[in-house]
Formats: sequence, C-alpha cells, structure tokens
Amino acid sequence: MFSEKGKMLSFLGPIPMIFKIIIVIIIGVLIIPGAMVAFPVVKYLMMGIIVFFIYETIVNSIGKGILAYILTGVLAYFLVYKYLYLTASITMLYLFLGFGLISTFIWGTSTLSRKK
Repeated sequence: MFSEKGKMLSFLGPIPMIFKIIIVIIIGVLIIPGAMVAFPVVKYLMMGIIVFFIYETIVNSIGKGILAYILTGVLAYFLVYKYLYLTASITMLYLFLGFGLISTFIWGTSTLSRKK
C-alpha cells in the first residue's frame, strides 16, 4: 500500500477520474444484492421498499382506486418476485441519486486518488 518513499499509492492507479467514479458507484449499487443473499432481512426490507415505490408511483400517476391496486400487484409480481435483484440494484441507484449520495462517492473517490 505504501511505496518505498512512504507515499500512499493512488487509488486505482492512472485510471481517469470518471472511470474511478463509475467503478465506485457500481460497487455501491452491487453491495445490496450481496447483502440480500447474506442476510434475508435485507431481502424482505428491499421487497417492502420496492412495493412502496411502485404503489406511490402508480397513485401519483393515476390516483387511488381499484386500478391502482391491480397495477401495483402486477408490477410487484414482475419487479419484486421475478426480478428482485435487478430491481433492488436499480432502486438503490435511484435512492443514491435522490439523496445525493453519489456526490459522497465522488468526493471519496477524489480524496483517495489525490497524490500527497
């Protein structure tokens, strides 16, 4: 980790900053499916979050009613039960963008790659 002069080696070497940022974002998004495999509680938590997002999106677009429940059920079947790990990764990317956590990843990547 340290070179012979005692300086810390740069994070991921001579790779341009944008690629470092993309790598860190991909790692951050892919941690959730790994956590879902390791801890079943995380899997059920993500299922609830995704169903809540689906329901809120449908209610905001078409309003409350029986049609909202039917569409929520159909989308929940496909997105939660068939493609849960893909949907969980996309949901985490959406949450990262919504809460501004991507900027934290960018800041962390830039501070790790600065040469001292």
